[in-house]
Amino acid sequence: MSLLKFSHGNAKLANRLIFNLPAGYACPSAGVCRTFADRHTGKINDSLALPNAGVADYRCFASMAETRPNVRDARWYNWDLLKDAMYTDDEGAEGMADLIISSLAPHEEDLVRIHESGDFWTELYLMAWITVARKEPNRTFYAFTKSLNMWLNLASEIPDNLFLTASIGGQLDSLIPGRESTFIRRAYVVYTEEEASIRGLEIDHDDSHCFGDKPFALLVHGSQRAGSAASKAISLRKKAGGFIGYNINKRKAKEIVKV
Repeated sequence: MSLLKFSHGNAKLANRLIFNLPAGYACPSAGVCRTFADRHTGKINDSLALPNAGVADYRCFASMAETRPNVRDARWYNWDLLKDAMYTDDEGAEGMADLIISSLAPHEEDLVRIHESGDFWTELYLMAWITVARKEPNRTFYAFTKSLNMWLNLASEIPDNLFLTASIGGQLDSLIPGRESTFIRRAYVVYTEEEASIRGLEIDHDDSHCFGDKPFALLVHGSQRAGSAASKAISLRKKAGGFIGYNINKRKAKEIVKV
C-alpha cells in the first residue's frame, strides 16, 4: 500500500509532523498570497494573486520551496494519492481518512501540522481530517486555512484535538464579521513589528498561537517579488538587524520527506 509523505519539522518548527500539498493548486480560497510553482519546471507564477481590500499582497512562502524537485514531487504525490483514495469505490472522506491514518501509523510524533503548504480543497477532504482527529485522540492536529466556508459548514463536527486558524487574506474573509466566536483564532500577515503592535497583535514565530484564543500576527518572510512592498519591508528589517526569516542552518532542520 502506498502511503502519504510527511515532513519531520523545518527551519521554523520542530518535534512535529508536517503534511503538505501543492501550494496554490490545493488552495481554492487563496487570495493575496495566491502563488503557484509549475508542477514540471518549478517556475513560480504569482500573477494570479487576487486582491483583498485592506490586505496587502505577498507571495506564498511555501510555494518557493517547490522550486526544488524533491519537495514539489512529494507534494504532488500526496495530492494524487488522496484524490485516488477519494474517488476509489466512492469511499470519499472515509477512503482519505483511512489512507491518512495508515500513513501516520509509522510515526511517533503526537503533533501534526496539516498544510504548511496547501489547504482544505474540498469539504470531503476536511471531513477526512476531522475523522482522522477523532480516531487519533492521542495526537493534536492544527491547520491554517482560508477555506472558511468549509469550516463553517463542519464547525459542529470538529473535535477538541483539531485546531483551526483563519488565515486572513483569502477570498472568504467576509465570512468572519459576526462569527468571531467561531473564527476565534485569526492570523494576519504584517510587514513590521510596529504594524503588529499598532494592531494589538502578538507575533507568532513557532505556531504556539495556533492553540490560543485570540488573533495574532505573522511577519512576512521568504522570497518576495522584487520591488514589492513585502520585499522592501524585508530589506528594511535586514538593514535594521531585525527578523528576515527562519534560518534553516541554525536549527539544522530541512524538509526531509519520509514515508
